[in-house]
Amino acid sequence: MKEIINSLNNYFDQWGTILTIPDFLSEIQDIFSKSFFSRENSRLVFSVCPDDINRLDERKTVENALKENYGGEFNLGGLGAYPIAGLSGMIAASHHLPDDIKSEKRKAGNLLFYVSPHFGILQQRELLYGKIIRPGQKKITDSCGAIMGFLSALKTSGSSKTFIVPPDADYLDISRFVLQTELKSLFSEEIDKLLDITETNLQVAELFKLNYDLVLLKSKVMIDEFLKKESFEGHIGVIGGLTVNLAREDLFILKDLFFPKND
Repeated sequence: MKEIINSLNNYFDQWGTILTIPDFLSEIQDIFSKSFFSRENSRLVFSVCPDDINRLDERKTVENALKENYGGEFNLGGLGAYPIAGLSGMIAASHHLPDDIKSEKRKAGNLLFYVSPHFGILQQRELLYGKIIRPGQKKITDSCGAIMGFLSALKTSGSSKTFIVPPDADYLDISRFVLQTELKSLFSEEIDKLLDITETNLQVAELFKLNYDLVLLKSKVMIDEFLKKESFEGHIGVIGGLTVNLAREDLFILKDLFFPKND
């Protein structure tokens, strides 16, 4: 574990705070309890990847830890954690909140957003970013597969300009199509810079930072539109960062923690 954390510090020390699950929970619970969030009055809204590595019972995961402390979750995320359920999904989530009842007065509960793409780290003779051996398997696989697949396609194309997002005319692969289209459209300059990086782990780390930037950007825009459209009484909190999948447990790189209604 020490080797992994030291490695993460090399790539993410200026980007976010690297936390174990207990330290992550301690960090957020102290802040959110002071802002009136509890298991009884809040609903988690996840913009995370559907990859089951993030919630398998065989592993200690950030997602499962959050659910144990803040109740059930409403899922917005598609591949790469892109909030594919959109504004309509966000509005639906707001209709599922437990009531916040004080002195017999009913008030709508709170929304707690968890925005987090993920990537694996495999520890062998050397550390491999973007890779993992999943429970029950012996082979090495990608984590996150959607983003690592995107990186492979970019390397084959040579640049963001020459990379053509495979079309999806019949809407059979819409999550992949939207994710790749948005990354190419919004971060073409940054993508070309990371393609020049020769150190593999650094290249992977930089791409997942872009993945997070995209997911947080879209989530913030959707939350702003939600607040314009809906008369929402409760509090809104956002936890943002990158989930790191190790063999038996997750780490979390905390990047952002904020309250959109207060900003």
